[in-house]
Amino acid sequence: MREGGFGGAFRTLTRFPLPGRECTRESRTLFWFPFVGVVLGLFSLGIALLPLSPFVRSSVIIATMAYLTRGFHLDGLCDFADGFGGGWTKEATLRIMRDSGVGAFAVITLVCTLLLQVFAIAELLAYLPLLLFVPALGRTMVVIAASLCSYAREGEGTASKLVCQSSARHMVGPLVQIVLFIASLFLFGSPSFLPACSAVLFALVMTGFLVRMSIRRLGGVTGDVLGAIEILSESSAYLGALILVAIKG
Repeated sequence: MREGGFGGAFRTLTRFPLPGRECTRESRTLFWFPFVGVVLGLFSLGIALLPLSPFVRSSVIIATMAYLTRGFHLDGLCDFADGFGGGWTKEATLRIMRDSGVGAFAVITLVCTLLLQVFAIAELLAYLPLLLFVPALGRTMVVIAASLCSYAREGEGTASKLVCQSSARHMVGPLVQIVLFIASLFLFGSPSFLPACSAVLFALVMTGFLVRMSIRRLGGVTGDVLGAIEILSESSAYLGALILVAIKG
């Protein structure tokens, strides 16, 4: 019987131990990436309703996301920052990213990114649908990068099968899910509609920038690059939503 990627997506992106056989084609999990983001966002939604100060709720949301995802993408962000900050050739960059040590570039990038998320989420707690939408959007950006790029390392790596097996058609399902989410915000007259549109624009710009950087340096992407894309596109999405809210006044 052909196996879908539902359970595989959760086992890959979260610590939820969903039962099932491992996917023979990891690309089947890509369809479910935005849905995984929405499920994670439900935890954020629950935390946002607690009778705590905005900054405490925001901090707890970020800590919970790190726990539920095993810090998977944050680890990729740190490796990406060290590799691209300390390496000037493809070989040096890949070697540094594979090193389990944490350097100055990783610490600086991680601290700045988490600070941005804490303050942005604290300001956006009144826009509850964004807590569901942005995690789904960040994982959709991973699908786009994996579908459009080749794998940069020789041999197998963390994301080698995912990237090598995917193609442009794997973007269709996740992008449709994002469009339907935005359409539902519009149809229900949600105040989150325009901030969500701004979030998409900022996430796409950040993803395009990181993909271009990775292709120029490495000739493709790696698992660490995909992790960085998820975190930084998500952070950019929150920033884009916040700027739109500020403009609306």
